[in-house]
Amino acid sequence: MTIPGIHHVTALASDPQRNVDFYTGVLGLRLVKLTVNFDDPGTYHFYYGDRAGTPGSIITFFPWPRASRGRQGAGQVTEVAFAVPKGSLDYWASRLNVAPGDAGVLKFADPDGLSLSLAPTEDGAGHAISRFAGVTL
Repeated sequence: MTIPGIHHVTALASDPQRNVDFYTGVLGLRLVKLTVNFDDPGTYHFYYGDRAGTPGSIITFFPWPRASRGRQGAGQVTEVAFAVPKGSLDYWASRLNVAPGDAGVLKFADPDGLSLSLAPTEDGAGHAISRFAGVTL
């Protein structure tokens, strides 16, 4: 069986507004959809993605302010890599105030400690995140 790509990644967040501010304001993703967790209707479900909401660019969050901080473990995504246009890492390094790593990617974390990276690819435009480049399990 061939898996053509990643449809979406889901994670937890502590503070809903801080999550929205980071993913839309800092990373420039679009809040594609805002709904509720169908198992817990008192909890939001945020969907972020590229400007068109393309599958393969969607990262979603359930903000649970009282949840304990996560720990990395077996079978869990430990890093989410986003694709950015080749030549845009200097822009992102300045914007995020981090230095590019040895592998030519930019590693950083979101406000809740989720490990993220930006990987240069041949697709995309400007500096915008275009899709997932991969995940690390």
